[in-house]
Amino acid sequence: MRTVLVLGYLFLFLVIMIPVHLILLIIGRWNPELRYRIGNAIVYWGFRWELFQTHAEVEVKGTENIPKEPVLFVTNHRSYYDILVIHTTSTKRPGFVSKKEIKKIPFLSWWMDDICCLYLDREDLRSGMQMIKDGAELIKNGHSMVICPEGHRNQTQELLPFREGSMKMAERADCPVVPVTLIDTDQLLEARPGFNIRKGKVKVIYGEPFYMKDLPKEQRKKAGAYVRSIIEDTIKRESA
Repeated sequence: MRTVLVLGYLFLFLVIMIPVHLILLIIGRWNPELRYRIGNAIVYWGFRWELFQTHAEVEVKGTENIPKEPVLFVTNHRSYYDILVIHTTSTKRPGFVSKKEIKKIPFLSWWMDDICCLYLDREDLRSGMQMIKDGAELIKNGHSMVICPEGHRNQTQELLPFREGSMKMAERADCPVVPVTLIDTDQLLEARPGFNIRKGKVKVIYGEPFYMKDLPKEQRKKAGAYVRSIIEDTIKRESA
């Protein structure tokens, strides 16, 4: 029943809000910042309601670590619910870096555009470089971003390698990097066979920020591995 309610609400939201999206599209031609601000407010409350319907109990730690300026959140990736959890708890209403295939999904990709999400083509190096430039510009213009360097959802006990290029956006924007640790978000959906949404307790921990330029040169070259180790240590500490 919970699965039907959540999916039913999502479908109705995407369809009923089509006129609102079209208005935002028009607004964006003259004032992109206003479009993002309104779009983020709508999506924020939509996500809050989805989490409420799911009966997700979210424990949040470390929000005091989030700087006032725009940041790049770097996180592990366990579930579709990661997006909802970070958007509603980070205090930043960030945009997300997603795989290019999502852009082909009507309605959903429209709203992703309304909250300044970006799309990554992992097979096209030039496209990847352009995404980094676009993301850095968004951060410079006041928009925080989220990137998942594992590349896709991972429900195993061991984190996948973090792609080193994922940190280039923060380096180019000269913004703080905030490591984000997500624990048990997959228990809401992916941990069990079939598409069956269940209530559960999840944790999100925001780590201490750092600037790429402050890392030693050798560590800067392996910044992905550095953030991965922070998240790994946080998972072990929270699981002890």
